[in-house]
Amino acid sequence: MDIFSHALLPYLLGRSFKRNKEEVTAFVLGGIAPDFDIFLMLINAVYPTFFLLTHRGITHSMFFGFITGTAVLYLASRARVRASVRKFIDFEPVFKMRTVLFASGGVALHLFLDYVTTLGIPLLYPLSATRFSAELFFYTDLFLTILSLIIILVLYSYKNPEQVNASVKFLMPFWTFLKPAVDFVNTSTKFLLIFCVIFALLGGLRIVEKDRTMAFIQGNNASVYPTSNPFDWYVLENGNDSIKIFEYNGSDGTPVYSNTVRKFNIISNSSPDEAIAVAEKLPQVKMFEWRAYAVAINATHNGNEWSLEYDDPLARAQTRDAPGIFKGLVKGFGSLNVTVNGSTAVVT
Repeated sequence: MDIFSHALLPYLLGRSFKRNKEEVTAFVLGGIAPDFDIFLMLINAVYPTFFLLTHRGITHSMFFGFITGTAVLYLASRARVRASVRKFIDFEPVFKMRTVLFASGGVALHLFLDYVTTLGIPLLYPLSATRFSAELFFYTDLFLTILSLIIILVLYSYKNPEQVNASVKFLMPFWTFLKPAVDFVNTSTKFLLIFCVIFALLGGLRIVEKDRTMAFIQGNNASVYPTSNPFDWYVLENGNDSIKIFEYNGSDGTPVYSNTVRKFNIISNSSPDEAIAVAEKLPQVKMFEWRAYAVAINATHNGNEWSLEYDDPLARAQTRDAPGIFKGLVKGFGSLNVTVNGSTAVVT
């Protein structure tokens, strides 16, 4: 889910149940804490490792998630950090046992929201790196993101109308539309109900469409994954020798995209087994396979070297479907190139 929903839901819950400012602050900090893993990605970029130092990795497990929530609350409660953040928002972080429990509750809420999205979270890490997912929502849901932004804007504008500045004016048409409703309800509980009802309706729609897709592929060895469109679903058939991907549209009941790739595409008379065994020792390859929906390998022998391309066909399909403004950002997503020379493997 997006950072706005992760912050908004614990805030609305805390205010609806009349928790004090310290508890609400801790709840919200816990709700966003696991996504501070973006800083861990810098470590993995400098020193690659398979300790899940990636987004939705180590901080998205129960054990390390609660540690992260506690650490973020502690740092936020330091005088210098607290004073800096207070310039922008009403903020009262206090580090004590009770607020640590609220921060842990925020982390649990974060893990639930990411559990319902594609590829999910390594909930039991370090006991197991297995990811758990309901596979209902895409990585982020555009409708929920927009809803969260609108509610945040309305709450901020209604509470501090004199502080609305240029940074939020681009959303002010929504304020004009919603102000009469806000004047009528004007409680965090009502906003919580709005969020939960829309979340449940979107989730229910996706469950229906997912079931429809699963009925369409009944009898096949296939898995179903969400797209950004609740009516379109990716279907992955992971066979012995090939991987088939197609996109099923529940509104008209037909596949709208199809692609089949070989699991091992070897351009050589030699066997790449030894080269693959060497490559699979690399933490980058382990991480790629951990993140992938399915893995195909293209192997080419050039003299003394093997060129191996690890490919995730479904991730490539997601790249194909990405909006035009994001295509440049996700270019290369879904593949990893490795060169193997003897007992040495290098990511290229």
